[in-house]
Amino acid sequence: MRIHKLFGLIFTFTLCALSPAMAGEDEASDNGTKTVTMDAVTVTATKRDGTLKDFPGNISVMDEMFMETRGVNNLSDLTRFAPNVYVKDTSSGGSIICRGISTIDTSLFSPMGLYVDDVAYPMGYMTNQDLFDVERVEILRGPQATLYGRNSESGVINIVREKPDNDQHNKVLLEAGNYHTARLGASTSGPITDDLLFYRLSLQGYTTHGYNENTLTGDDDVNGKKTLNGEGALRWTPTDDWDITLNVDGAARDMGISSLRYAEGPNSTDRFKVTSNESDKAYEKELGQSARVKYSWPSVDLTSITSHRTFDREHHLDSDRTSTALGYSDLDTDMDSWSQEFRLNSTDKGALSWLAGFYGRYEAIDAGIDFTHVNPLLTSKRSGDSEDLGYAGFGQATYEIVDGLRLTGGMRLDVSHNSGKQTYTPNTGPVSYEKDVDATEWLPMVSLAYDFTNNVTAYTTVSRGFLAGGFNFYSATSEDSFAYDAEHTMNYEVGVKTNWLNNTLRLNATAFYADITDKQVREEIAGAGLGVWKFTNAAEAHTQGVELEGQYNPIPELQLTAGFGYADSKVDEWETTSGGTPVDYSGNRLPWAPEYTYNLGVQYNHQSGIFALADLLGTGEQYFDAANELKQDGYRTVNLRTGYQTEEIEFSLWCENLFDEAYTVKQVKNGAGLAMVEDGAPRTFGFTLNWRF
Repeated sequence: MRIHKLFGLIFTFTLCALSPAMAGEDEASDNGTKTVTMDAVTVTATKRDGTLKDFPGNISVMDEMFMETRGVNNLSDLTRFAPNVYVKDTSSGGSIICRGISTIDTSLFSPMGLYVDDVAYPMGYMTNQDLFDVERVEILRGPQATLYGRNSESGVINIVREKPDNDQHNKVLLEAGNYHTARLGASTSGPITDDLLFYRLSLQGYTTHGYNENTLTGDDDVNGKKTLNGEGALRWTPTDDWDITLNVDGAARDMGISSLRYAEGPNSTDRFKVTSNESDKAYEKELGQSARVKYSWPSVDLTSITSHRTFDREHHLDSDRTSTALGYSDLDTDMDSWSQEFRLNSTDKGALSWLAGFYGRYEAIDAGIDFTHVNPLLTSKRSGDSEDLGYAGFGQATYEIVDGLRLTGGMRLDVSHNSGKQTYTPNTGPVSYEKDVDATEWLPMVSLAYDFTNNVTAYTTVSRGFLAGGFNFYSATSEDSFAYDAEHTMNYEVGVKTNWLNNTLRLNATAFYADITDKQVREEIAGAGLGVWKFTNAAEAHTQGVELEGQYNPIPELQLTAGFGYADSKVDEWETTSGGTPVDYSGNRLPWAPEYTYNLGVQYNHQSGIFALADLLGTGEQYFDAANELKQDGYRTVNLRTGYQTEEIEFSLWCENLFDEAYTVKQVKNGAGLAMVEDGAPRTFGFTLNWRF
C-alpha cells in the first residue's frame, strides 16, 4: 500500500509538470529581456559521457564553481546541498547515510559508496574527504551494483578530478577564519609535451584550534585539526586510442577528538565545554596509488583501473569523560586494499548502449582496541584481523524501444570470502576465536524511462542492493558475537526530470520505497557486562520518501536553488533485550537517519563582479539509539557570503551558521544511563581568496 501511494504521488506530479513544461518548451522572450539558459550538465555516472536525463535514477551534480562560490571544503559541507544525503562525521567514525539507510555506529564500512576518479574509498573513516581542486561531484541515490566495481547499498558519491590536458591551469587558495583556522592550497596542471604527456599536482594544508575547551586544563584546541593532503597525476596519450593515467594521493591528519561531553548528571557541562584528563588525539595516514588505462575502438572502450590503498588510524581517548583518571581507550586500525576493475562499454549513439565489467579485490584489516580502567574487571584488550577476497561480474544495457522510450536492465554477481580472527583478553585471560563470512549475491535492476518531450523525462526503477557482512572488532567477546551477515534491500523508485521556461527552470522529483531485510543492528549480550555488544541481523525495516530539486535563473545575474528530501525510515520488526529486559523496537525510527533535509539559496552576481549569496540549510530530527530516547530536533543554519569574482580571482567574506544554531551530531549514554553529546559547529566567519592563472 505504501508503494502505491508513493507511485501515485510522483505520477500526479508528472501530469502537473507536463503542461507547463510543454507550454514553455518553445517559449521565446518577446519583450527584449535578456534570459539565461542553463547548460546541459555532463556526467560520467553511467561510465559513459551523458546528461542528467540519461541516468535512470536520481542524481545531483555540483561543479567546481558551485563549491568554490559557497566555500565548500569537504564532503560533509557539500552533502547539505543534496536532499536525503547526510554525512555522519564524529569521534567514533564516519558514514554516509542516503535515504534513511544508516548503519551501526562503530561499523567500519558505509552503506553509501565513495569513489575518487574511479577508485573506491571503502572505510567509514575516509568519508569526509577534502574537496580541493575537484572538477565536480556526482551523487547517485539508490543501489549502483550494475555500474560500479565495488558494491554499494544505498548510492554512490563520485568525485571527479579534472583531467590534465594542453591547457595550463594554476590555482592558489588562501583562507582564514576564527578559532585560529587557516587553509592554504595550490595546484597546477598542464602539458609536459603537447598532445602527449600531461601532469597535475595539488597540495593543501589546513589547521584549526576547533571550538571546544577542556574545563580541566583550559586548553582551547582539544578538538583542533592539522591536515596535509596532496595528489599527483601523470597522463600519457601516445595515440588517439590510448589514454593512460597514473595517480598517487595521500593525507596525514593530526586531530583532537575531545568532543564528547555530558549533557546531564554531576559532570554535565555547557556547549563546547568538555572535561578530560587524557590527550584525546587521533592520527590518520592515508596513501593511494592507481593506474587507469583506457583503449578506444571505433564503437567500444576498454578501461582498466588498478588501485592500492592503505589507511592507518590510531587514537587515544578518555573513555569516562570526567576529570578523574578512571579509564581510557587506545585504538589502532589498519587497512591494506588492492583492487582491479575491467570494463567494456559502447560509445556509439545507436539504439543499444551497454557496459560490462569485472571487479576483484583483496582487503586486509588489522584492528585492535585496548580499554584500560582503574577497576581491573573493566580492563580488556582486543586484537584481530581479517582478509576479504571478493570478485564480481556486472553489466547494464539500455535499449531505445521506440523514439524516447528506453528500457534498461542490469545484473551483478557478487562473491566474497571474508575470514576473521580475534583474541579477546579480559582480566580472566585470553580467548581466541575465528569466523568466516561468505556471501554470493545476485543483484538485478530494471528501469523504464520515457521522454514526453525534449524537456520532460519520467522513469521508474526497481533494484536490489546489499551491505556486506563483517566483524565486530571493538566489542566482541566470543565467536557468536564476532561476525554478522549481509543486509539486503529491494528498492522501488519513480521520478521525473523537467526543464521549463526556455531551460531557465530545472525541476526534478523522485519518490522511493525500500524494504530492508536482515538489517544489521547492535544488541547487548545478556549477562556479559557493561558495554559488551554483538552485531546481528535481527531487524526488518523500510524507508520511503521523496526528493525535490530545483534551480531557476530568471535573469542572468540571479540564481535560485532549492532542494528537499524526506526519508521515513522505520523498524518493522525487532525484538531484543535492554538491560536484560525484553523490548520491542518495532515502529521506531532507524538511528543516525535524519527525517528530512533541505536547502534554499539565492545568489546575485553583478556585472561588475561583485556577488552575494545566502543559503538556508536544514536537517530534520534524528535519533541516535534504537530505543529512540536520544534525539536531536530539527535544526537549520544560515550561511552568507559576499565578495568579488572574475574568471581569474575570487575574494569573499563569509559567515556560516550566522545565528549560532545549537545542535548535536552525536548522542550516547554511558553505563549509568547519562547522556553524552557532541556539539555541531558554531558560528564561524572569515575570508577566502581563490586565484586562478
